[in-house]
Amino acid sequence: MRREIDRGRLVSTMAFALRHDPAHFDLQLDDEGWTSFEDLIIAIRFERHEWACLDESIVNEAIADMDRFEVRNGRIRAVYGHSVELAKLPAIETPPAVLYHGTSADNMSSIIQQGIRRMRRRFVHLSSEFGWVVSFLDDKQAWTIFAIDTAPALENGVMFRRANHHVWLVASVSLT
Repeated sequence: MRREIDRGRLVSTMAFALRHDPAHFDLQLDDEGWTSFEDLIIAIRFERHEWACLDESIVNEAIADMDRFEVRNGRIRAVYGHSVELAKLPAIETPPAVLYHGTSADNMSSIIQQGIRRMRRRFVHLSSEFGWVVSFLDDKQAWTIFAIDTAPALENGVMFRRANHHVWLVASVSLT
């Protein structure tokens, strides 16, 4: 019988390992952030006692409905949200006409004055899916969503990188 795994904690640990501190888990990421699926599982098994029997099927089940990770040919990577520097960034592409950025309402005046900045991450995250942004903000008491008209940003030299089918990455974006 399989022991119940805390999916949220597992996903958070995987995200931390693949996006922020692979060295803590003794993981080597390639230029695009890929590592061996097996190496990741072995590394995070030791984080929690109940993960001692963690295997590929449990991890796949935990991330099945997520677009935060990509699994291919026995390898896995976080698709976006990195604070570690990757040598090979996603390609620059032309974004949809409107992208959305959700944030705590406390950040609103700063964003209006300074634009949307990456803060502790390598990039600002924007999405073409309004509903996804709303679901991302569920845990915040007061929040706001900015709709970004991408045409002026493109004219001002902003480079948009596609992380997955709906998440777009930029260094920063001005609202004026």
